Amino acid sequence: MQLRDAEVTHQEELRDAQAQMAELVNGPKKDGAKIKILEQEHRKLEGENKWLRSQRDQMRKTLTLHQIGGQSQELPFPFSSASEIIEGALTKNGYSILSSMQTDQKAVYITDRKTSLPPSLELSGFRNQYLLSIEKGPSDHTIIWVRAEFEKISKNGQMFSAQQPEVTDIELRLIQEIHQALSTGAAAHARNF
Repeated sequence: MQLRDAEVTHQEELRDAQAQMAELVNGPKKDGAKIKILEQEHRKLEGENKWLRSQRDQMRKTLTLHQIGGQSQELPFPFSSASEIIEGALTKNGYSILSSMQTDQKAVYITDRKTSLPPSLELSGFRNQYLLSIEKGPSDHTIIWVRAEFEKISKNGQMFSAQQPEVTDIELRLIQEIHQALSTGAAAHARNF
């Protein structure tokens, strides 16, 4: 019986050793196939990356906005900071971004229309929407341009156009709000260092 048990144990060990040997022989073949698949995937990703870079460069060249009307100002902050702060400033003031397009040199934002109903009979409500553009300026500054569509709403819901000085005022107020947010962010960043 001991002899039989020893023979069974020996056969199991022999099968295990043969399986390990087969795995060692076939392992490099499997690894070689995996490496070839990964190399093909890598070449494909490199090609896609090259295509995306060319698309980005093409978009960078073609992203233009005809700035008719509106207000512009040069802000003494880098483009990257301005692009991060703008979305926060718009959200803080109740505007959601309808659409945006951004490169490393320019960005354009369009907000959803925001409607505020008249608070009383004497005061009118309003409905407005912003179109903003920022662009990398000289000396690590950012040039911001804002154009607003602004309409007043009477208590009975009638819409009427706002006067140009009112439109100019809200465009400048948004620029000042963004400037203030950038100043606050820069001061907080300086305190952390």
